[in-house]
Amino acid sequence: MSVAGVSPQNQRLTSDQEAIVRSHLEELIRSRAFSGGKRAQDFLRLIVEHTLAGETDSLRERTIGAEMFNRPIDYDTANDSVVRVKATELRKKLIQAYAELEDSLKVRIEVPPGTYVPRFIFRTDKVTFAASIDTANAIQPPRQKAASDGPSDKLEGPIAERTTATQIPARRESIYRKIGKTAIAPLIVVIFIFVGIRVWHNRTNTRAEIRSIAVLPFENLSGDSKQEYFADGMTEELIADLGQVSALHVISRTSAMTFKGSRKGLPEIARELSVDGVVEGSVLRDGSQVRITARLIDAKTDRPIWGENFVRSSTDVLASEGELAQSIANQLSLTITPQTQAHLARAASISMEAEDLYLQGMLNFHSGNCENAMDYFEKAIQADSKFANAYATLANCYGLLGSGGWMPYAEAFSNEKSNAQLAVNYDDSLSEGHAQLADALFNADWDLAGAAAEFHKALTLNPNSARVHEQYGDYLDLTGNPGAAIDEARIAVKLDPLSGRALSDLAYIYYFSREYDQALSLLKLAESKEPNLHPDIFAYGDVYVEKGMYREAINEFLKLGDNPHAMGHLGNAYARAGQAGPARKIIASLQERAAKDQLGAYEIALVYAGLGEKDEAFVWLQRALETRDRGMHFLQIDPPLDPLRSDPRFKQILHRAAERPNLQSAGVSATPNR
Repeated sequence: MSVAGVSPQNQRLTSDQEAIVRSHLEELIRSRAFSGGKRAQDFLRLIVEHTLAGETDSLRERTIGAEMFNRPIDYDTANDSVVRVKATELRKKLIQAYAELEDSLKVRIEVPPGTYVPRFIFRTDKVTFAASIDTANAIQPPRQKAASDGPSDKLEGPIAERTTATQIPARRESIYRKIGKTAIAPLIVVIFIFVGIRVWHNRTNTRAEIRSIAVLPFENLSGDSKQEYFADGMTEELIADLGQVSALHVISRTSAMTFKGSRKGLPEIARELSVDGVVEGSVLRDGSQVRITARLIDAKTDRPIWGENFVRSSTDVLASEGELAQSIANQLSLTITPQTQAHLARAASISMEAEDLYLQGMLNFHSGNCENAMDYFEKAIQADSKFANAYATLANCYGLLGSGGWMPYAEAFSNEKSNAQLAVNYDDSLSEGHAQLADALFNADWDLAGAAAEFHKALTLNPNSARVHEQYGDYLDLTGNPGAAIDEARIAVKLDPLSGRALSDLAYIYYFSREYDQALSLLKLAESKEPNLHPDIFAYGDVYVEKGMYREAINEFLKLGDNPHAMGHLGNAYARAGQAGPARKIIASLQERAAKDQLGAYEIALVYAGLGEKDEAFVWLQRALETRDRGMHFLQIDPPLDPLRSDPRFKQILHRAAERPNLQSAGVSATPNR
């Protein structure tokens, strides 16, 4: 059996050969020689992946120093020998590794002196395996022989072909050499020109084609499962930072996190998310330092086209995520606005304690536990009083608790507004801060014009935020613009294609448009997207009521306990099902709640509307208006109020609602715009 070397730049490896090289790469990294040598592992992985990707021009000393060791691209290589030293160490480790590994290997990886381009030496049953061209010497500038490189007569290229063929007679050999000097040299020039054009063309096309991307959950390399929240937090921060690049379509966190621990291949994941590229990476936190490694992979070819390592102090880790996002955008030749550049290059340091508390808060927030999350966010703010992200998400929690009826409206929305205002004061480029300020202006002040302006700013700062598109869609629906609301909700679904929440939000807009069958279909689709999560019980109940499926609706609402919003809709369902007794018991319970914390006035009106007692319904609608009950935002679109719409008093109360501060200028109509 013989061996032959192959240069992947000038002769593309087959997919099987690339798979063999990558498999052997992992075998080397797991070997005893490389164990514990993270830097050597990363060096070997970097040069192999660049070579397999046809990017050998990236394997120069200066570019390796910049990419792997965080040196400036113009650093002084004469006085900084870090790359040369590490390359020498790598060669020694390869020798040690192959002394341990079996002789039956399908391929060997060598890094010849004088180059950082590896060569792959395959075993083959044929004498001649592939034509070879000295790629490394073609791209490397002349250099003086280093002492560690050995004698200068060693082979300097990436290929070392060996043959068992009989030696050619000397006379015939000299003839062949003469022919070669006159005929082969021009041919080599032509080949290099052709290959250069192809490589340039392929790279240009590849980068131009990647306009949608997903960031998969970063791997936690700490070996401590309790550190998963930190790796997940780094994933989310990179998604948020990339989302600011308007030329890039970025999949939202919920859909990306469904692939945490998945064994699916990257092309399959990319197809499910409908993206051109995928970012994968790892995070290792060691004391006060954090190491982040990321790779951008072309989903069509399953080939890495970019990779970078960052080692930062824990206080600068959020800034490193901005650097990563900017590097990816630059790699894809995307235009970044000056405002986005400024935010991605943010220099503000966050205390290690504050950042850790914030990320633990985000873990609770995404688990649906706002109360615990708020405790972490408040502690993060105590540790760093200018932590804008913590203020923004704390505002989000207050908004959710108020909107869900779990906290008195005045308390919830005033706290939402104050924290959102602090978030934008400390970081005016934070999209989430402006989105929560918009929500607070709408809920606390009923300032529709101010809310619209803040929503527009939030989406300008991050056009890829599915959550902000959902919020803005809800705002548009409540203010009489269902068509635009559906457009926003559909954008959210496209950005978060595997999220049940985005589909449920779209379902509600169809519900308010009286398209109940479409709403029900979307709710079932949402449930199928996230089968491990609870379905949107409230939405199912609402749709069942309007479809006349009262028994099913009552069963759904009973699952929600004594939440005032749920009780109001349950009472409406009882009333319309002809069960006046249970409906009146709910009215009594809600009246006690309204007297205690001013929650439930609007819901009492819904129950009276279901009972057909219009006088009482209008009394409680007026009470809801006076107390700024959030339910009044639904006045012109809520189906349970349809029995009241033909009454002149309904138009009067709509008119009084339109006279609220800031509301009339926002263009609220007196009748539903349906």
